[in-house]
Amino acid sequence: MKIKILFVNSAPIITRGIGPAFADLGYQVKYINIDLDEPLGLTIDTFQPDLVFNDGGINRMEKLFPLLSDRKIPHVYWAIEDPSSYHLSIPYALKSSLVLTPCKESIAEYARWGIEAQEMLFACHPRFHYAAPADSRYAHELVFVGNYYDYHEDRRQGLNNILKPAGEGFKLKVYGNQWWLEPEVELKLAPEQYGGYLPNHLLPVVCTSSAIVLGVHSIADSDTMMSMRTFEILGCAGFYLTQWTRSIERLFKNHYHLVWSRSPEETRDLIKYYLTHPELRKKIAQQGQQEVYSKHTYHVRIRAIQESLTQIMRRNQVSPRVILSNSRSNTIIKLQKGLSVHN
Repeated sequence: MKIKILFVNSAPIITRGIGPAFADLGYQVKYINIDLDEPLGLTIDTFQPDLVFNDGGINRMEKLFPLLSDRKIPHVYWAIEDPSSYHLSIPYALKSSLVLTPCKESIAEYARWGIEAQEMLFACHPRFHYAAPADSRYAHELVFVGNYYDYHEDRRQGLNNILKPAGEGFKLKVYGNQWWLEPEVELKLAPEQYGGYLPNHLLPVVCTSSAIVLGVHSIADSDTMMSMRTFEILGCAGFYLTQWTRSIERLFKNHYHLVWSRSPEETRDLIKYYLTHPELRKKIAQQGQQEVYSKHTYHVRIRAIQESLTQIMRRNQVSPRVILSNSRSNTIIKLQKGLSVHN
């Protein structure tokens, strides 16, 4: 019997990332969005999951517990906001059968609470993150896809080092929520620079159509934590010019898989150089895609935690079932083992 996983969030990182990868590997998965008050109890009764996989979120504790405890369904927690939100993650972690974190340094913090956490970085899914045919509507010189927020010092530095020089003397397009247009935003965009919110399924098109895809990060001093966009953009064969972080340098090779910058001046120089070397951009983008396809897919991530999932099942003495949580749509996916992983 297949292990059943229930995801309680339906955001793209779940429905276009780790969820389909679980399905590809033979698990049966279902998505609900408890942030939109979709009925968890009724779904459990009908789907009968073996595990619930939750990526955190605000105000989910009272929706998940004590229901999961009463039904004796293991809770798997992926603390994707680590290391900046322990006040949110520790309460979830204390009630979890397995705690996963994209931040290696957070493992020690969980250990202080008697919690044995396991490393699981972000990744890509080749079926959703791939080199799409180019579209002239998205043929930007420079492009950034992401929402505006600046409450992390490292992200403020990234905005200053990467996006600010990119918007001065170059053709920049920014896609994200309307926070970019708020009057208190320090990094002001010209009207023609803002492209609105980009549907997730268009990310591959934007990456292959644009000359340079820009990246910023909220955490710069971790060995493993970085923006999830890194793996997605490289998976889409985008030429990625990103803010330097310790994790970027540790996992990738500069001017081979991607390009990083430490200052506004370096960013300007890199943009000028690579805009005039399209063949080199293409080569680096292809090498970056090959790197994430071989080492950083969600299939690779899942295989690394399968033994831990098996141990949970044995301890709980249940037949195979699983739940994962991430929010946005009410999508049910039941993909069989052996489907293409070209995402």
